[in-house]
Amino acid sequence: MNIEPLKSILDLTNNKQNSIVFFLNDDIKSKLNNYYYYEEKNKDIFINQRIICVKKNNLLLDVKGKIISINKNIIGINVNNKYNKYVDKNLYYIFIKNSNSKSDDRDFFENLLKNLN
Repeated sequence: MNIEPLKSILDLTNNKQNSIVFFLNDDIKSKLNNYYYYEEKNKDIFINQRIICVKKNNLLLDVKGKIISINKNIIGINVNNKYNKYVDKNLYYIFIKNSNSKSDDRDFFENLLKNLN
């Protein structure tokens, strides 16, 4: 079922991240440190960002990993370098953490050079 219990609350609030986090259990709250709530209209999502997906229908953490692909509404996530999971971003509250490692910068610039040539 695609019931979203927090939809009416989120429609009324200005700070969606605090509203969602308030209803999550403490274990999930602790994992969301340094993550921010992703809103499509305000932010972009990129490959190599860390991501946590919380299901909208039951508010349970479903996926935590690194973004490997983005295709319209489907996000590919590498989970612990063991397997990939593809999720529909409309079914989840998405929390993002930017990574600032040198290898990510190098990969970014290599891909940018390939696309420019």
